[in-house]
This record gives sequence, structure tokens and C-alpha cells, in this order.
Amino acid sequence: MKKYFRNVSSFEDLKSQYKALLKANHPDNGGDLEVMKEINVEFDALFPIWKNRKETELGETINETASSTRRSFYTEYGWEGSRYDGSMTTTEIAKTIRMYCKERYPTWKFSVTSKYFSGGSEILICVMEAPEQIFDLKACRKAYTEHLENEKMGYYGGRGLGMNIEKMLAEDRMRWQLHRISDNYKEYFTEYAFSVLSDVYSFMQSYNYDDSDSMIDYFSCNFCSSIHIGKWDKGFKVVPKTNRIKSKANKPSKVNATTKQESTSETQYTALPDNKTGYTYKITKGEDTRDGSELWVVRIAEKLGREAYKSENIAMQERGGYYSKFKHGFIFRFDPSEILTNRTA
Repeated sequence: MKKYFRNVSSFEDLKSQYKALLKANHPDNGGDLEVMKEINVEFDALFPIWKNRKETELGETINETASSTRRSFYTEYGWEGSRYDGSMTTTEIAKTIRMYCKERYPTWKFSVTSKYFSGGSEILICVMEAPEQIFDLKACRKAYTEHLENEKMGYYGGRGLGMNIEKMLAEDRMRWQLHRISDNYKEYFTEYAFSVLSDVYSFMQSYNYDDSDSMIDYFSCNFCSSIHIGKWDKGFKVVPKTNRIKSKANKPSKVNATTKQESTSETQYTALPDNKTGYTYKITKGEDTRDGSELWVVRIAEKLGREAYKSENIAMQERGGYYSKFKHGFIFRFDPSEILTNRTA
């Protein structure tokens, strides 16, 4: 006799009732463990019956199981990352993130650590080095000025960034405990830097889930996650790519091909082979209007298809560049002529 599930009308209704019972009776939410066991037993018995009825109605197989449904969240705002795997430990996930960062962004240096504590675990990503300045210094200075002005008027925690960028630059100890990456911080970083930070943070979160409900003081996640710029005892540093190449495996290998170059005072054209097709790169040396630093813009003369562009975009990032929609080309903070000339075949 059914004790907890009443008047089930469909497969969807069964799952809906289960989630409501789970929310009211889960031990982590103050419920009784024995009652929760009884609910699970009853749900497991009813699940295949209503699943078969639904399959007959649809005329197709449903891969969902009672176990996978029990794993589903019961709070309104719960979410699960696309790579979540309950069999992976936090240490294994941290190792995967570390490998991803190293392979995708070889010119950057990340510290990825994990630790366990009573009731949970944590993964912390610290950005230690990058081939260029990742902060938009002008925006940071402006925000810090606003922060000081707000403090004078007695406003705390409002608009403005409490990070003295000038002091950090002088002491060579740039650090910021971000904890998470969101559009709220976008203006304080360069376009390329924010895209890298967002990608790495999203990759970490893809292994996470969060089923917390602050309204009832219920907290549940796969692991606590944070991302910082620098560490408390060691600041972030700008290290040009040439200083980051440590082995032949990381260097572009030379190809046996004829290279044609034409130079003007500012522009260099380099015709290079790209496996079966050749791309023509237009390299223009310019200046960053924000801080006066040198930069190089690389544009491709040929019109690329969607897949070819995606492949080349990834290749440019690996070489230390990034695409700028304002410049309509790939930005480098160093002269990329040698790297583009000696490309990997």
C-alpha cells in the first residue's frame, strides 16, 4: 500500500511528488533518515511502472533511472555542471583543471590546489603569471578613487574597488581574492584576460553542482570553489611568453617552406603554410592607447570558414594572442613574427 505517494497521475507527477517529499524529509534538511529510506523504497517500486507507461505513450526508450532521478535537485535554484561526475574526487577534479590550464594556456601560470575539511572540500585556482598585464589599470585606478570618495562620505561596500593598484604595482605584489568570475568584475580586466579567467572558472564549475538553499540554511555542493589573482604571500606577475618557454616541446617547430616577407615602417606581411593551405598574415605594430605600451595586431588576409576560424583562434591563443573585435584582429604584446614564421606543421 502506498504510504507517501498519493494519486500519482503520470511519470512527471511521480517525480514531482518525490522532489516535494525529498525537500520536506531529507535528513540534511532536518528530516528523518528512516522516513527518507521508506520514501526511496516506494519511489523505486513505482518508478519502473510509470516509466514503462511513459515509454508506451511516447513510443521510445527513456534512459532515465530511479537512481539518476534521486540525484536530481529538489531546491528551486539547484544546478549541475555539464561534467559533473559523482565518482570523481575533488583531488582528481583539481588535477584535471590543472592539466586543462597548462594545455590551453601555456603562456599562463596557474596554481590549482584542493583540500578537504569537515563536511566538504575546496578547489582554489590562483593566477600567478600571464604574458601581459591582465588588469585594466585605468579602470582600476578610477574605481579605487571612487572607493576612497565613498569612504569619506561614510559609504562602505558600495560602488568602487577597494584595491590600491598603485601600491600593488610599486610593491610588485598584485593580488585579488575574487572567489568567482562574473560580469561585475569585467571592467577591471583586459578583454583577453577576462575571457581566459571566465573560461578557466567555467571549466572548474562544470565539475561542480550547487543545491544550496539559503532560505532554510541548507548548503550542498560538490566542492567549494574560488579563483584568486596571486596568493596572500606571492603576488601576480607579468612574464612575457619568451620567458615561459622551458622545453623544445613547447616551442613552435620549424617547417621546410619558403617564407615571403614585405616590410614597411609599421607593417609586415608574412605568407606561411598551414598544412594543405597557406594563410597570409598582416602584422601591424601599434600602441595601446590606455597605457602607451606596444602591441601587435595580426590579421589574416584570407577569408576563413567557421571551423577554420575556430581552429586558428585556438592556435593564436596558444601562441599568446587573443582576438579583439575592436581591432578586428589578434592582439599580441610581443612581436609574433618569429612564432608565426616558424609554425608547427
